[in-house]
Amino acid sequence: MISTVPMKRVIIIGDETAEHQILDEIHALGATGYTSYAVHGSGTKGNRPRHGEPGNVKIEVIATAELAQQILEHIAGHYFKDYTMIAYIDDVEVIRGAKFGAKIT
Repeated sequence: MISTVPMKRVIIIGDETAEHQILDEIHALGATGYTSYAVHGSGTKGNRPRHGEPGNVKIEVIATAELAQQILEHIAGHYFKDYTMIAYIDDVEVIRGAKFGAKIT
């Protein structure tokens, strides 16, 4: 059986115009990597993106619980006021947890 390590996944969905700045800040906070891709959807503000609007991006980061919380607080404090954006954390089990900053004993 393959051994896994409990980690957190931070998911950020919002305006693609902020993507590169967010990715730089995530790295500065200590993330070892990310996955990002273009997305669309519907929510309280209707369908996004609408014609003529910038697209949306979904960014996923695997991190320790502490780093995941730091990222979430940073995003909420710096982006929620000016961007249509959501962010959340969920639990994941990963192989090679040390690659994502887990302390393996």
